[in-house]
Amino acid sequence: MALLKYIKTTCFVTAASTILIATGCQSDNTLQKQESDTAHSQNEISETARLEHTQMAAGARAECTLYPCHFDGPTLSSLGTTQLDLILDDSHSCNPLVVYLAVPEDSLAQDRRLAIGRYLEDRGGLKAEQIEFHDGPNPDTYNAVDLQLGYLVKTDTSLDGSGSGSSSSSSAGSSSGSASH
Repeated sequence: MALLKYIKTTCFVTAASTILIATGCQSDNTLQKQESDTAHSQNEISETARLEHTQMAAGARAECTLYPCHFDGPTLSSLGTTQLDLILDDSHSCNPLVVYLAVPEDSLAQDRRLAIGRYLEDRGGLKAEQIEFHDGPNPDTYNAVDLQLGYLVKTDTSLDGSGSGSSSSSSAGSSSGSASH
């Protein structure tokens, strides 16, 4: 009887050890797979973040306008420094760097220009002659609505482009002409 109990205990311990070892190996594989997936997803995130940052920098450089929210009185706010950092991060060169100031022309205007100039000199390595200031928002960021409305007809999907639009308007004209008789 003692021998039977010893065999059962040994079988139980062996089975439990086998299960624990198999589970441990499986969790190591799972852990390695999770680490690989994490590294892969971090690469994807960093690629996406890099692309986003490139687009933000290009947009900031294209607009290159600072508004009242970019300032705390005569100094740059954190939003202003972030905007200037994005402008400097854009890879396109421009000489001079034109900064548009859409802020009121008041007693702080000169101090704001000096703050921007100092920041661009310190962070971007620009010289004073490489920075140019213009008042108001960047005019290149605005488009006349009449140009955009001119393209509206080209985006109309109700016309199939085979000339049926012109024939339907002529048939509508003839039907309205016959209705008035």
